[in-house]
Amino acid sequence: MLNVGLVTVPSSLIFISEHGTDGYCYSANHRQDGDILIGTHNGIQLLSRDGDELSEYSTSEEVVTGAIETPQNVFILHREADISIVEMCLACDITQKEMLLQFDRTDDVVVVMAVSDRYVVVNPHATKQLIIYDFITKQTETIHPDVYLLGLHFLPDGHLLGAGGGKLIKYKVENGKLTTVWTCDDVTDAYSVCADSVGLIYVSGMNLKLLYILSPSGTVA
Repeated sequence: MLNVGLVTVPSSLIFISEHGTDGYCYSANHRQDGDILIGTHNGIQLLSRDGDELSEYSTSEEVVTGAIETPQNVFILHREADISIVEMCLACDITQKEMLLQFDRTDDVVVVMAVSDRYVVVNPHATKQLIIYDFITKQTETIHPDVYLLGLHFLPDGHLLGAGGGKLIKYKVENGKLTTVWTCDDVTDAYSVCADSVGLIYVSGMNLKLLYILSPSGTVA
């Protein structure tokens, strides 16, 4: 079992900046240039690294719960009626789109997405599954993990982090299958996960005043 550090954020925390999005905000991901793509109920908005206000990035999609940029592409997870759709767009022209996968929706729980050099992974809540799309084979695999993962994040080395069920799990992804590398059992109410450029892993709980910090080697950060 791995060790974690727990940080309690004080209620007197002062934010550097605060911005109102156009509709509910579902996701936020950094672009390569440091700007932030924000998925909202009414499309995608952009917060410039040097700016002080939001601007429209795309309004052709609604209920955008994931917008992730890679060097060549932008991946968008959005909902249309009772279907969720993952599309791949050119980073230089997001009107050039290719649909990668879609799946039925039977609830209103936000679906999240993670993207690596080879895979796209999404987590339909109603079925407690993970759907994995392989860029090389153009095929999808549907798996049922032992723990339903609420948060997903790919590391630069291609390993997948999953948070849920009070656990943080690191997986190796190969041929559309998951192999557990390690499991941390001490992240109560684990809800979302990300990592920074030096490899530290951050897991938030449903109580947003709790933030767990985990080092890649399993030592207390």
